[in-house]
Amino acid sequence: MRNPIVPAATLAAVLIASLATGAAAATARASDPLDVYAGPGHGYRIIGKLARNAVVTLSECTPSGNWCRIKTGGPVGWVLGTYLVGSAAKVMATPPRSLVEPFLFRHGR
Repeated sequence: MRNPIVPAATLAAVLIASLATGAAAATARASDPLDVYAGPGHGYRIIGKLARNAVVTLSECTPSGNWCRIKTGGPVGWVLGTYLVGSAAKVMATPPRSLVEPFLFRHGR
């Protein structure tokens, strides 16, 4: 009998690689003027401003998509993801979540 884990692992590696490649080119547009923060949250200091309709490159988003790390001509920082237009870009820049709990093997039992 063939081991079904090997093909599944290969498929997972291909999907993760394609997501990582897509995230590098993910762009979105600011729907309103936004503060750019040093980290993903209001508790971080404001390091810049993003103008309305500014197009930015997303390098990553938090798993919930609430905060996205942007690259622009200005400082690299974090903005509220809810004010970025381009849901496909946010999906590409958001790390995938596991839909099932990992299965742990116990040897010798």
